[in-house]
Amino acid sequence: MSKKDPSKFNFAIFLLLLFVLAASFFLVHKGVGMAASLPEVYDLKKAEGIYLKWCAQCHGVKGKGDGVNSTRDMAINPRDHTDALFMVTRTDEQFKEVVSDGGAGVAKSPLMPPWSATLTEEEIDSLIGYLRKLCDCEFEGVVSHGKLRRVDTDFR
Repeated sequence: MSKKDPSKFNFAIFLLLLFVLAASFFLVHKGVGMAASLPEVYDLKKAEGIYLKWCAQCHGVKGKGDGVNSTRDMAINPRDHTDALFMVTRTDEQFKEVVSDGGAGVAKSPLMPPWSATLTEEEIDSLIGYLRKLCDCEFEGVVSHGKLRRVDTDFR
């Protein structure tokens, strides 16, 4: 019988562990893994509660821009979040900016307050998911000037 060299065995184990470590680092670095493979899931029930508490006063319970604080004499009425024709023209990032920085922060109505001091980033992200539920739409990519003019007659 031949005797096996323990140093060769240890070297093989070392190489195997090194390979596993390198592969793990590569997969995590490239965003491949259990957490990265899960879809983005928003807590829409919680987001609905946030919307009803903070947004519905102006945007309405159903998101149609007809809340109790919305009046006909307002210079700029609250956005109708169910208007898919408009909502598809904006990215989630644009909505996040408006919610976080308020209307004045993005050259819109100064009556829209900034919510970044009130809501967490996670709550704002969930709220954007809820806005997409209200309009039953997603951003559709590049939008033509013609489509924007149909949506917003003041678009230049």
